[in-house]
Amino acid sequence: MTLESALAAQEQARAAAARLRGATEALNVLGRRSPADQQRASLFAVGLLKDAVADADLSETGLPRPLQAVHQGQAVHQGPAVHQGQAVPQGQAGGTAPRLPAGHPAVLLLARAAMVLHTAGLRICERPWHWDRLARFFDARLPPSDPHLFRLRERAVMSRVDAGDTSPGVVAALTSAVEFHRRAHGEEAYLTSVATTNLALALRQRRGDGDLAASEALAGKAARVRAARYGPEHPLTLAARSLAALCLLLLAEGGREEERRRVAGPLLAEFTAIRAARMRLYGSTAPDTTRSRRHEALALLLLGERERARQALELTLALEAALGGADRAEAAADTRLLLGQVSRALGDMDKALEHAREANRIYGQQNPRGRGARRARRLVAQLTAGRITAVVTAEMPRTRSGALS
Repeated sequence: MTLESALAAQEQARAAAARLRGATEALNVLGRRSPADQQRASLFAVGLLKDAVADADLSETGLPRPLQAVHQGQAVHQGPAVHQGQAVPQGQAGGTAPRLPAGHPAVLLLARAAMVLHTAGLRICERPWHWDRLARFFDARLPPSDPHLFRLRERAVMSRVDAGDTSPGVVAALTSAVEFHRRAHGEEAYLTSVATTNLALALRQRRGDGDLAASEALAGKAARVRAARYGPEHPLTLAARSLAALCLLLLAEGGREEERRRVAGPLLAEFTAIRAARMRLYGSTAPDTTRSRRHEALALLLLGERERARQALELTLALEAALGGADRAEAAADTRLLLGQVSRALGDMDKALEHAREANRIYGQQNPRGRGARRARRLVAQLTAGRITAVVTAEMPRTRSGALS
């Protein structure tokens, strides 16, 4: 290879990588589109990867197959093995575009963006399998210290948390991620903050002894760091503030009534402020906004404002029902479950059982091993047992009366 051809190949590699990076940036803004739009975008990204990547079987990634057949069933020449960062020239001058090695950073980033879009249309319990396959694909092609690979592994672990897995190995991996980013980037760096809130989310979901307090401490620290760097109403700051406040509310939920009311009042004001900020940022139907409304309802319930809590949740449910997707379905189940608790507190056992059963049905479809599913099954069992007891108690006087007559 002459010097001129080597320089031309390097320039082609840069151009090919730039195209993939541009596509990644464009795809990253589609997270709030409909599931159908996201799936189409994912297939488009897989098509780009198929045309751009050399010497790799993309079926190993867990990504969907592209819409088009492989050139109408014809084999695609993959070219010889290359070093990372170099392009594989296809044909002579004026031929097809150069191809990149599968371990190129631009390939990983586009594959990750495609997986985000693809898994948005899958059941939550199905997502970890796809993320694990994608991580294994790049594990075989990149050194363990590669920062893009490390973040991909973090995303794979968080898909397990979302599906209800808070096993010791998962929590240990997230703890290691915090330490890694702290050493590599510093205590107050963005990636350290993200890793910290990931660990806080896992601890909040696990809820073992001391987990909620530890989660609140981590989220509170992240909120302070983000507020100082980005401002109190930046989306990242709002996410950390919301998590910290929710942990405090969940801690108060198991306490005495006086303690619940003392804590819930200020937290209701915090959730209302977060919701107002999210409405300005995203609109009233955005997932983050409706989540804040649900947190307000829980605070209202702890304050004894049951009717206000019911009204807030019914509005939340109506907003969630207007949009689709697995995440929205599980959010609706969360709302239904809390509505079941509020209806029971209001004395409407029939409505409580209706909401609990519907929550249980949705969880069973989307994430049957998650914490929400376990809570829904428990609430259904409690309400069903209560109904049977009420029926038996109501029938007993008539049975006795009939026997005496």
